[in-house]
Amino acid sequence: MKLFLQKLLIASIACQLLCCMAKAQQGTANQLIAQLGQLKKRSNYLQDTAYANTLNLLAFIYADNYPDSAIILMEGQPERCKAIGFTVGEADAYNILGNAFQTKGNFKLSMGYYDQAYQLAQKINYQKSLPGILNNIGLIYMNQGNYAAALIKFYDGLKTAGANNNKMLVGTILNNIGNVHFFQRKMKEAENDYENVLVIAKEMRDTGKMIFAYNNMGEVGLEQDSIKKALSNFTIAYNLLSVANNPEMLAATTRNLGFVFYKLDSLPKAINYFETAIKLSKQQGNAIATCKALIALAKAQNKKGAQNEALGNGLASLALAEQMGQTQLIRDASEIVSTIYEALGDDKQALKNYRVFKVSSDSINNSESERAAATYKAAYEFSKKELEFKRKELQQRWLILSAFGALLSLGVIIWLVNRNRKKLHQANKGLQHKNFLVAAEKAKAEEALTLLKATQSQLIQSEKMASLGELTAGIAHEIQNPLNFVNNFSDVNKELLEEMKNEIANNNIAAATALANDIISNEEKISHHGKRADAIVKGMLQHSRGGNGIKEPTNINALVEESLRLSYNAFRGKDKSFNSAIQTNFDTSIEKATIVSQDIARVVLNLCNNAFYAVNEKKKLDGVQYEPLVSVITKKTGHKIFIYVKDNGNGIPTKIADKIFQPFFTTKPTGQGTGLGLSLSYDIVTKGHGGELKVITEEGVGSEFVVELMG
Repeated sequence: MKLFLQKLLIASIACQLLCCMAKAQQGTANQLIAQLGQLKKRSNYLQDTAYANTLNLLAFIYADNYPDSAIILMEGQPERCKAIGFTVGEADAYNILGNAFQTKGNFKLSMGYYDQAYQLAQKINYQKSLPGILNNIGLIYMNQGNYAAALIKFYDGLKTAGANNNKMLVGTILNNIGNVHFFQRKMKEAENDYENVLVIAKEMRDTGKMIFAYNNMGEVGLEQDSIKKALSNFTIAYNLLSVANNPEMLAATTRNLGFVFYKLDSLPKAINYFETAIKLSKQQGNAIATCKALIALAKAQNKKGAQNEALGNGLASLALAEQMGQTQLIRDASEIVSTIYEALGDDKQALKNYRVFKVSSDSINNSESERAAATYKAAYEFSKKELEFKRKELQQRWLILSAFGALLSLGVIIWLVNRNRKKLHQANKGLQHKNFLVAAEKAKAEEALTLLKATQSQLIQSEKMASLGELTAGIAHEIQNPLNFVNNFSDVNKELLEEMKNEIANNNIAAATALANDIISNEEKISHHGKRADAIVKGMLQHSRGGNGIKEPTNINALVEESLRLSYNAFRGKDKSFNSAIQTNFDTSIEKATIVSQDIARVVLNLCNNAFYAVNEKKKLDGVQYEPLVSVITKKTGHKIFIYVKDNGNGIPTKIADKIFQPFFTTKPTGQGTGLGLSLSYDIVTKGHGGELKVITEEGVGSEFVVELMG
């Protein structure tokens, strides 16, 4: 019954929402249109600053919800304001154009208008507009997933708005900081920011801000699977929407109501709300809201089992997100598209889109934005305390001046005391500032050291996991053949046993005996291949198990051959289309060498991996006319043993050849290499075994790595 009442309440909300919002929007716009009509009756109204200001106000209302209408109203407006010397109006016009194009998702053009608005506002010291423009620029960076840059603008705007005592803008910027935390999935911090926005909104009795705060807290509830909390906040937002004018929130609330039904597994109703949200967002020309609603619709359709419809909407949302360059929407869209392809059995496309999701997700949750958040939040808190101190100091000065007017005879003494106290205060303030700077620098140094250690540990672990992945792929490929034999002969024996039972039942002993002999022969083959699989597993485990660093006599040729086979099989496991010719020439005169076998195996495996990667990349460029070839040679000269790994890939450019053994340097694309493979290999050979590792390369021809060990 309780669930039924919840659904009934949500349905009631949606049914009344459109009517209330339409009336409020039309009323506000009509008032300004009527004012413009009166102003147009004046002669030379285009030179009238009152007309320009009223036109800006109307376009400002339309910019967030009907951007195309705002752009039409603003056509030529900055130039007209400039012609009559109305610089404030010119700055406002550029800012409004930035808002409109940001709503449409054209961030490049929007940023250009914001830059012009900011330059003008700075030039005339337009303090009322500066923090708003900074906030708008921060929104551009936030929408592009550049949270570090966004936070810089948000906190700069917050500081300026606080200095101007502009609580309305302080609430807006705090809401945007909360959105950054929300996109980074830091729900506790986001909810705290939204609660602070709500406090400010209630103090100012700002209904619009209250709607945003309750709606955002409702979204946090949805992310935390707290339907009760989400429904409570959405209901409050709706009640406020009935007296407010905000079509943007109409689309957002409609979408969120759909998510409530989605969480309640009432998918037909959820889909209906998402489709309504798409329609509303498209009517407003709001590309970001449209994209969010398309993603939501794709999720609901996929959950319902309508994968083909879901895929169409998911791909549409991904295309729109990529067109806008909106990183968090690219993340969300690529995630649902990957999920849908996986449900359809298209693993290749699923993996492709999952990689897009992972790259965008990692760029969002980067340490740079987290450091920026901490740094600028601390700076903002410090500036608030400094402003409060200045206000108190100003109050004290007024008290002193009042006392001076009442008691002139004591004025000189009070003035002297105040002057000395001010000097002492300035000295203390300077000392406090220096202490603050010292503490801040110390914190930065400690943070940098901690980050460096963590990064080093993560990269080394990444390299180890990459090696483990190569070994695992090799093991899987090696063991597959004997397992196939075991399975096939087992199936054949099952059939033979059935035939033998029939022959025995028919008293045909000769035929039954022949079948028994066939079964015995097959069992021998099963035993043989089972032992082969067992030997492979034991050998691979011994190869992949971390060594104790103790050198022991090792068959170099066997170790190199095994590592080569593992590398090739692993590469084939990742890309079935990959093929490469392999040439080997092992010097049989090489006796066992005293080495740490696991370490040298890791070196050879890494060099072979790089060789196969190089020829595969060249194959992608040159096509069928190119034949990949990897050569592995062992040779003994005197007391030295040489291992050569050669490929006919693209080679290494001369300008970077001397850097390839440096830690963290890689020629592979981002996400495909840690930059530690060759560095660790170099340390194993040179420091661990007193040998030498070098490269001979020619760009466009290929590369040859030479490992030199003492025999």
